[in-house]
Amino acid sequence: MQCNSTSVINPLLANILNISKLYISFGSFAAATNILCVLVVLSTKQMRQKYGAFGLLSFGDLLNATGMVIAGVARTQLIYDNSYGSLSTFACFGRPWPIFFIVGGQLPAFVLVLMAGERVIAVFKPITYRAYVTPKTRTIANMICVVISILSLLVGIFFSYLNREDCTSATCTTINSTGRLYGTFNYYVIMFLPFVALLLSIIAYIGAKRLGASTNMKRELKKVLVSLVLAALAVILSALPNIILWGQGIFWNVAIVPYLYIGFSCNSAVDLFAFFFMKEDFRNRLLSIISYGYINRYFNLHEETETRARRNMVHSTIKPIVPSSAVEALR
Repeated sequence: MQCNSTSVINPLLANILNISKLYISFGSFAAATNILCVLVVLSTKQMRQKYGAFGLLSFGDLLNATGMVIAGVARTQLIYDNSYGSLSTFACFGRPWPIFFIVGGQLPAFVLVLMAGERVIAVFKPITYRAYVTPKTRTIANMICVVISILSLLVGIFFSYLNREDCTSATCTTINSTGRLYGTFNYYVIMFLPFVALLLSIIAYIGAKRLGASTNMKRELKKVLVSLVLAALAVILSALPNIILWGQGIFWNVAIVPYLYIGFSCNSAVDLFAFFFMKEDFRNRLLSIISYGYINRYFNLHEETETRARRNMVHSTIKPIVPSSAVEALR
């Protein structure tokens, strides 16, 4: 469908330009922080096994931040080329950033629930956790999150095609490019799942506090706290802004709405600092990468080469072998 080009008043274009510049700057910063997170997780086998879910979370956030940068650059260029007008919903989806926004918004939400659910199992079903939650099952669970996000994207493309006769704004938000029905579903996923992850993390935290007599449970409490912080940040910086974004123009008109998506992007940047201060081995590995090992050598920082869970499992399974002659002598 051909949509008639509609003129956009200059003050509105100036506001879009200002917001696009913020998208480019904040999106670039968020992308850089998530690239660092991904590099740290991929740097060693132990880091991949221990922080695979966080690496996938950072990858999803990287897609979202990249979408912000692309949207800022493309919208700026369209305005300078005097091509910023209405277009069909399906043509809107042809712009690259809706794809990044959908996968980059939903994938981290799925991973947050996965991370919180793992902590609940570790606290309340420790035997089941040690028996079944292995690096292989974690990899399978991470892949399931990726597959669900891709399937959701395909559904979004289908709904965009169904609404191809509709004309929409050149901003090409998720709702503009897919239609109100799928756009609402997308926002529900991004809004609802972080709250679920926060609730699960709170339950796990309370359980770990009550059962915190053993050394393993005290260690688990630290892991739960990390999951709790990540989920809380997602609720504050991602879920709440998306609630306002979803209802904009229908239930309310908030002037600062375009700036709220910046908070959505900044959520991913904050995750790096949360992990940096709360996970010592992650911090030491990051410092080693950005300084080529100089900081670690100078300050004698230790990089963990084997996960504690694996070490405990090995120590618990290896038993001292006593010669039969020694046993007979003790009798």
